[in-house]
Amino acid sequence: MLQQDNDSMVVIAKVGAPYRLKGELKLYVLSDSIETALSYGQWYIKKPSDSIWHKLEGEVVSRVGDKILIQFPDANIKEIAAKYTNSSIGVPRLALKEIAEDDEYYWVDLIGMSVINQQGDIFGWVEDILDTGVNEVLCCKHGDKKYLIPFGKDYIVEVNQKVRQIIVDWQYDYL
Repeated sequence: MLQQDNDSMVVIAKVGAPYRLKGELKLYVLSDSIETALSYGQWYIKKPSDSIWHKLEGEVVSRVGDKILIQFPDANIKEIAAKYTNSSIGVPRLALKEIAEDDEYYWVDLIGMSVINQQGDIFGWVEDILDTGVNEVLCCKHGDKKYLIPFGKDYIVEVNQKVRQIIVDWQYDYL
């Protein structure tokens, strides 16, 4: 059983609830497509109760309509499969392709960055990123307030990965 440390891993999918009686579970892919996720090569899993990534072997990934399912070799009934619910599927960061453009980013690298505008107003840190189909939206949290900021050329002034900060053309009162 090969293990990976947490810092070298990137989450590419989350395991959902059991879907059928034979142990299949819903798989929520976080990359742009299941094909991209499959292209990364060897997958690893980290259960919610575990702090270590374990190499996956023998899992079966399939499509049923618009759903992606995963079945683990030791989980052939719904009750056993349920132990995998909320697990993370990851790959080593080295499996990710190099980014060709200066204005392209992996979402995982934006999560946790601080967000401020050009006037120095603080929007907190990036908690999540939503894909609306039209563009991505930064979900920022500052104290008990949340801000949704479009991640597009009109609103993003600079992404500084060295200091982990995003400067935006946005105001507190924008909706």
